[in-house]
Amino acid sequence: MRLLITGANGHLGIRLIRRINETRPNDEVVAIVRSEKAAAALRQEGLEVNIRVVSYTDSAGINLAGQGAEVIIHLVGIIKESAANPFEMAHQKTSAALVEANLDASHIVTLGILGSEHSSDNSCFVSRAASDAILQAGPIPTTVIRVPMVLGPGDYASRALAKNGASGLALCFRSSSLEQPIYSMDVVDAIMSAVSLIPADRIIELAGPESLTRKALIERAGRLLVNRPTVLSLPIALGYSLAWVLEKTSSNPPITRAMLGVLDHDDAINTRAATNLLGLTLTPLDEMLRNVLTD
Repeated sequence: MRLLITGANGHLGIRLIRRINETRPNDEVVAIVRSEKAAAALRQEGLEVNIRVVSYTDSAGINLAGQGAEVIIHLVGIIKESAANPFEMAHQKTSAALVEANLDASHIVTLGILGSEHSSDNSCFVSRAASDAILQAGPIPTTVIRVPMVLGPGDYASRALAKNGASGLALCFRSSSLEQPIYSMDVVDAIMSAVSLIPADRIIELAGPESLTRKALIERAGRLLVNRPTVLSLPIALGYSLAWVLEKTSSNPPITRAMLGVLDHDDAINTRAATNLLGLTLTPLDEMLRNVLTD
């Protein structure tokens, strides 16, 4: 099978390609990245992959790179927009370009964000919902897998959690926010399972095995790091005010109101339907934390 992966140079993309190389050695992987820098970084991973540098909004370039692909795995997306890379460009326009590429693939599998709804007050969630809808309105059946916080060795979320868990005083916005983190390799396995599903337009909501407050998650991380952090909850309104100031004073702020809203989303779903469909056994939270906090 020939697989086309967009946004392949991120943590998940690299882990996915490695898993394909290990478990499906006869599959050919074509990875689309948008810069020579990203291509060079991906080459250093030592993977069996055909790397193409193509803009994610270049439908003609995607068509050329994707010839013969049977399944497309679309991993492009952001939670923080900037003046140079707004949500519409990162989400709707990349999905539109993928549709306009007019490839002969039988199935698209794309990763989304839990909480994405057209009716949301959050511009990131609205953009992601619109992006998913564009793909499902196209000619290729599309499976959307929506996930919350993903924890994997060495990634940003895991490093931030490790820092809080190891500190004496952990500051966070709205410590009562509900988290349901999922292990990165479970997401990789979910994508691989979805590739083998009968092609259809579907939305799968998937999360980790436990939903708990942000405070409890930090304390659980601290326990595994042999520490007992004191968690101080800051008002979420303070975070939004700070983000608003940063948006007004920077073309690429470190945090935005939309990003904060995504991170603050309450995640508490029943995963049984998703895991049954995908044949997936979720990694228990403590095992997940051991894997990512002691890496």
